[in-house]
Amino acid sequence: MTAVAAIDVRQARELLEAGDAVLIDVREPDEFAAARIKGAILAPLSQMPQAWLGLDLPVDKTVIVMCRVGGRSGRVCAAFGPEGPDGQAVVNMDGGILAWQAAGLPVTEGDQ
Repeated sequence: MTAVAAIDVRQARELLEAGDAVLIDVREPDEFAAARIKGAILAPLSQMPQAWLGLDLPVDKTVIVMCRVGGRSGRVCAAFGPEGPDGQAVVNMDGGILAWQAAGLPVTEGDQ
């Protein structure tokens, strides 16, 4: 299987702000509820592969997979490969939400 590309949080933000990507968060529901990136879609690792297969991913957007630091999202990317079900590019966000926050990028916390 071909390795999945990795991008940093700045590249991820650029893709998301341009409307060229969808963000899949593979953390668990409690982690997602505590802090998340606006627009992220929850697909917990503990519910794989059903969570991945149940996603309705846009054909024309890059799929960015993220977690807390990049390990779980890396495992999901390794399992599913560099392309989504309809040929979309799949990339892993290096550093996860911790790198996103360390870069000073915004997160939604709690019930916001």
